[in-house]
Amino acid sequence: MKNKTLFAGLAGLAAGVVLAQNWRFLTKEGIKFGLRAGQKVKEVSQQAMEDFGDLTAEANEELSESEREVM
Repeated sequence: MKNKTLFAGLAGLAAGVVLAQNWRFLTKEGIKFGLRAGQKVKEVSQQAMEDFGDLTAEANEELSESEREVM
């Protein structure tokens, strides 16, 4: 049990040293990932809004046609 605790402590220390030396790079990469993801979400939502707009226009056109047929 002592060996596992010692190993976990050393592994944690090593991870802390690596993170401390690379925190700026890792933070910047995380920010870039978030920006890319945000841009992709924006593109997808813009496309979805265009599709809904097209569907709304088609539905309105079909309603207008069916109303003209009734008259």
